Formats: sequence, C-alpha cells, structure tokens
Amino acid sequence: MSVTVADLLQLPSLRQARVIAGEGGLMKIVSSISVLESTDPGVLVDEVFPTGEYFGGELVITGFLNMQENVELQYQNMRRLAEGGEAGLILFYVGVYLKAIDPRLIRLADEMDFVLIVMPEGDVTLRYSEVISDVMEAIFRDRTKSGSIVAEILERVSVLPPYQRTIPTMLKMLSDRISASVMLCDSGLHIINMAAWPRSLEPVMKRGVEELEGLPLSGQSSEFPALSDSRLYRFSIVPDRGQSREVLIVKEGIPPAPDSLAQTVDVIRLGVNIWGQEKGAVAVRELIRAIIQDDPIQMRQLARLFHINVADIHEMWILHCPEGQQERFRREGLVLLREYLDHYCDTVVADIYEGYTVAFMDWIEQAADRDQICRELWEQLVKEGFCLTLTRCGSLANTADVREAFLSHHEYLESVRKIWPEKGCYTIQEFRFAARCQDIMQKGEEALKDALLPLEALRNVREDKALLQTLEVYLLDADSSVTRCAQLLFLHKNTVKYRLNRIRERLSYQIDKFPEVFPLYYAVVLLRLTAGEGES
Repeated sequence: MSVTVADLLQLPSLRQARVIAGEGGLMKIVSSISVLESTDPGVLVDEVFPTGEYFGGELVITGFLNMQENVELQYQNMRRLAEGGEAGLILFYVGVYLKAIDPRLIRLADEMDFVLIVMPEGDVTLRYSEVISDVMEAIFRDRTKSGSIVAEILERVSVLPPYQRTIPTMLKMLSDRISASVMLCDSGLHIINMAAWPRSLEPVMKRGVEELEGLPLSGQSSEFPALSDSRLYRFSIVPDRGQSREVLIVKEGIPPAPDSLAQTVDVIRLGVNIWGQEKGAVAVRELIRAIIQDDPIQMRQLARLFHINVADIHEMWILHCPEGQQERFRREGLVLLREYLDHYCDTVVADIYEGYTVAFMDWIEQAADRDQICRELWEQLVKEGFCLTLTRCGSLANTADVREAFLSHHEYLESVRKIWPEKGCYTIQEFRFAARCQDIMQKGEEALKDALLPLEALRNVREDKALLQTLEVYLLDADSSVTRCAQLLFLHKNTVKYRLNRIRERLSYQIDKFPEVFPLYYAVVLLRLTAGEGES
C-alpha cells in the first residue's frame, strides 16, 4: 500500500490540523512534501508550474507569505498545483501572517478534490520542518514495507485526470520513487522521454548519454562518466505492438535493488503499452495479462484506471486459431466477438494474449443458455472462414481460477481436440477430464491396462474392430445419437443399432446408463488417445 493524505493526518505534527476543503482527495497517494514560497509569486505560475505539467503527487506547505494580500495569485497557484497532480496544500500561520482564507480557495479545493489543510490558527511557533520530517519518515517507512512499485504507480496514475495519464507523468513518478534518472529511448538510443533526478540535472543527463562511447548490454550496467559515483543501467522492452524501446536508468550513490529495477522496467513496459500505442486495445491486453497471471492488485488498478468493473466477471472464453489467421482475427474476429457478446453482457474485455483470443465477461442472468450461445458464436466465426476452437470457462471465482483454466487450456488443447475432433466448441470441464486421462497414461502401462479393461469384452470377437469403432464414435463424437453416429460412420441407422445391441450384449449393461458408463467412457477416450482416431 502507499501513504495517503488521510494517513498523514494521523501523524503527531498534523494531528491538530483541520481539513477545511477538498475531502474528496483524502485518499490520494502522497509521494513527497515540498514548500511553496517565492520572492516573485508570479514566477510560480508562469515558470515553476507550467500549464499541463505533472508535478509529482506532493503535499505542499505554504503560508502564502509573499502573496498574503493577493487572493488572485493564491487562487492561481493553488489551481495550478491541483491541475498538476499535487495531493493537497497545508496552510501555516493562518491568523498570524495570512489573516483569513478566502472562500474562493475553499470552493476551488472542493471542486478539484484538492485537500486544503489548516494548521492550528494563530500559532506562531509552528515549524515547517516538523511536518516535513514526519511526512518523509512515513513515506520512506511505507516504501520499505510494501516494495510494490508497480501497484503504487498504477494506483497513483488511476486518480489523475485523463490528460495527465502519460508516459512523461509515469517517468516522473518512477524517478521520484527510486531517486534515479529514468530515460525511455527508441531502438537507436535516442531519448524520447526522460525524468531526471533531481530535475535540474536534465541537461547533464542528455549530454552524458550523447557523449557515451558505448552502452552496456540489456540487463547490464556501466559507469556513467557525466556524474561521479553513478551507474547507468540498460534494459530492452518489447511492447505488444510497435517498435522495441530501450530504458536507461542512472543512479548515484547506493545501487538500486534488482527487484526495484525489474519493477521499474515493468511499469515502463505497461506505460508504453497503454499510453504509447492504441490506448484502448492495449490497455485491455494489459488487464487480461494481469488477470491470467493471477495478479489481483495490478488487475484492480488497471480496471480502475480504465473504468472496467471486474468484480462481476466470472466467465472466460478462449478462442484459438492457426497462427496464419491471427492477424485477420485481430482485425475482424475480435470485432465480431465483442459485438456478439454485447447482446448478452454489460462488460466485455477481449483481446489476443500469447496467441489466444481471450474474452472476459459478466452475464445478463436472463440471457439464453450460455453453451448454446457459445456454439452459435463458434458456428458464425467458422462461416466467416476462421478455423478455430472456442472454449467456455464458467464459474471462475478469482484470478487463481482464471490462471488454472488458462494453463489447463494451453496444456491440454491438443488432447481435447484428439478426443473430440468433431466438436470445435468445448467447456473447461472437458479440459479437466482430458487432464485426468493424461494422468492415467503417465502412471505407466499397468494403470493404462486397468483403465482399458472395460473394452476387453469387445475384443477377440469377429466384429471387434467394428464394434470398438462404433462405440468410440457413438460416445465421443455423436453425443449418444444413433442418427448422428450413422452419419459419421456412413452407415445405415439399423446397422448402428445392431452394433450397439451387440456391444450391450457383450458388456452386459446399458452403455447409456450412469454411473456404469463412466469407466467405459474413460476407456474409449484412452483408446483414442493412445491408438489414434479410428484405430483400435
């Protein structure tokens, strides 16, 4: 977790302070604390805080000492701070130097959820340093405890206005978080964006990188001659789409921890995917990545960032088509998929992930049978010329269930297609059944032989191959339909009926009756998996 304004109000130095406006911003994360005073108040607005610039989620201390009588400048500076992403303002010496707080400032703070805090009024003994020490100690203590840079940055970005959700903003947050200069470069190592630490070193950093005779390989580091006692770290990142990027990190003094560097690079990869390309599509892909990788914290932050409600999502569909069709499916199939599901769902999150098309959705309870809808969609996509499988995974309670289902699909898709080659539209339960069959096969010859025993009664008879083939097709491909079985075997229905009766006679039980059919079904599946379709 990260320190919020509300957390800091519990500190000894702020315990007697009052929040007089902007309570909607109490849960904003505070990255640091700074002092706002200047000999020329106008410089603050025009130069220090340019329009649209992100300043860093700081809590700002001021007494408006150089603009006590100028409410307009107070207002302008406060607005610029709020627009720049600062968390709030702590007013000192109200009733001493600043006689009163103008109502305009209170209204502005409420409008922008910019927390306006007043220290005890009329107290000339108050010191900025006490609050600064308390706040910075709380921030450093929290960072040491949590260590999750990815979650922290995503959470901080999620509360910013849309125009500030950019790569430069993210780099500034990272630079402040790890106290290092961070640069994003193209594949030719030309700087695209950067955030220097401290900010005043930006010219030095640019010149230092330009003058380097060579850079370390990705994942390695070297000395950075432009600054004493500093090292430059290089990492290559490959966005989901578009050109590769290079990340350069320059850190003075104590080297950063490897985990801190890894998380920093991961945040930048996220930022490039989300804000550097097709924002909506890539954002969805990152959300899907977080769900499947069982990362609920990152999932919640991304969902919050893009206003997607994942709390009601308990359904995942996985579509797989040959590699040669994936680009066309990205262009055409995804659109058709989303449009189709929009009729039944309030929320649909769908994109291609690791070669599979993955769709997450809630579900309108009054909708028709989901398996039927799944099959209708599959049939429609097949008519559009796509050769694909569609697997429905329902009743997913959490990200762990999602990850288990996705990995099961990845591991057992080939087996499922071998068991039920006629279907093309599956459920996750069928994948779990295939997994159990594979477990039996992996236990060795004796276990496999035991599982195939129900078929022994059909062997060594005159028509054994025909009987085994008919049973296999009847149970696995025809859904126990005589008519469908006859069609698949190119036989007359009466021939199929005769063979099924012979099978019943040999087995001495009904092959459509549960639970007797369970061992027989396993045996037929194992026969197909071990001998190949159509062989006995």
